[in-house]
Amino acid sequence: MRNKFSHGTTKKRIGERSTGKRSLKVDQKDVRIVGLLVAGYDNKQISAELQIPLSTVQRRTRQILEKGLVQHSFKPNYKQLGLKKGMIHVYLADGNMKSTAEKISKMAGITSVSIHIGNSDVVADFMYKESEQLVDILSSIKKLEGVNRSVWSEEVFVLPVNNENATSAYGKLIGGA
Repeated sequence: MRNKFSHGTTKKRIGERSTGKRSLKVDQKDVRIVGLLVAGYDNKQISAELQIPLSTVQRRTRQILEKGLVQHSFKPNYKQLGLKKGMIHVYLADGNMKSTAEKISKMAGITSVSIHIGNSDVVADFMYKESEQLVDILSSIKKLEGVNRSVWSEEVFVLPVNNENATSAYGKLIGGA
């Protein structure tokens, strides 16, 4: 599918997905902008990196956010708040993933829960201040019906990654950008 853009140029769209409301169209420039946004670049930095006008980046970024292609969110700096952060991998005996994930999502200290296919069935991020809170979280999960076992780990520190990792990965996933 080909669409007209400003400056009289025609660009080929990489992907198109229907949301029921309208079709989402993404081109190479959008993919690069998404990658740079995820990598932490602001609009001015994206404009300089892609060598396109700031107004174009601002318009496309607004459209990308409106389409829901990226989500803007804030996350706490656990270390500066005096908190510890970790992950719990939950393995189920009964395969009742959604119900178990919903129960875990309501527990104190849990910050996110997702269902996985592959190794563990449910993965939860958690935070705590003192070891007793960690013991409470783990005990609560182990008591849930259908839980076979759980494995947990604490995040010690986060290493920065090369910003180009995100941009090249998005391009490859969506169509060889």
